[in-house]
Amino acid sequence: MGLLVLIGVVFATFVRPWYMRWGATSVEALSTLPGDEIVPNAASRETRAITIHASADRVWPWLAQIGQDRGGFYSYDLLENLVGCRMPTTDVLRPAQQTWQLGDRLWMYPPDKAGGIGYATLRAYVPGRALGFGTRMSGTPLSAPENGSWSFTLVPLGDSATRLLVRGRGAPGRSLLGVAFDRSLFEPAHFAMERRMMIGIAQLAEGGSRHRLANHAQVVLWMITFALFLAACAMVLRRRHWVMALAGVGASATVFQILTLRQPPLTVGAFLVAVLIALLWWPRRTVMIDGGGV
Repeated sequence: MGLLVLIGVVFATFVRPWYMRWGATSVEALSTLPGDEIVPNAASRETRAITIHASADRVWPWLAQIGQDRGGFYSYDLLENLVGCRMPTTDVLRPAQQTWQLGDRLWMYPPDKAGGIGYATLRAYVPGRALGFGTRMSGTPLSAPENGSWSFTLVPLGDSATRLLVRGRGAPGRSLLGVAFDRSLFEPAHFAMERRMMIGIAQLAEGGSRHRLANHAQVVLWMITFALFLAACAMVLRRRHWVMALAGVGASATVFQILTLRQPPLTVGAFLVAVLIALLWWPRRTVMIDGGGV
């Protein structure tokens, strides 16, 4: 329990502040962006940014067609489709699906599933530059007013580069349980997917590909690492090589955060997972000498 508390403290003190402002400068994090007016008095706020080496006019078509019923979200679609999102898996420009009007819905989950609650509503729109969506934070019923926002802004850097800023804001008044759920589960999971989305948009706008097979392999490594974490916890509880298993709990929790949040190259991730497996299951032989175990 002490180790798990330590992991939580380190996460809250160092990891969370880093991913809440991933890639963003201090000026960008504090600036006012289109869509901020959706939640005027926000209690929580996150701003992330990436430089894309393409003009804003080349980035916008890819950004404008985000959505489950449009071009997808350019993220880990294997993971999205495992939970039934039915995301498109072909990365092509779809001009007919790049137009927006205030009040349009951004679908994140199929409209015919989950009672049709998987959407956000366009509340702020600057053609060619910004999309701002009203959202409902986790646990908020569909009948309640929107209490969150998710916005995308393109800032041109001359004719050959663009800053993509993604901001999320949440209204005050949430329960302690809701805040705890967001900070421990929803926020890091959302960041992992959003970071991959931003990188995916950059890769496509720059004329490359999203390397979907490599993305699939990353997801597999996440699953293996989480399974190793659970196995290490079970070994500690069973007191089976518990000292090494306790080290495995800390190591697997650390590696899981590195793989999901830092998202290193596939070779680095595979090496870290191999080290974890060796740490937990390196052969421990027992040799019998004169009737005694050594």
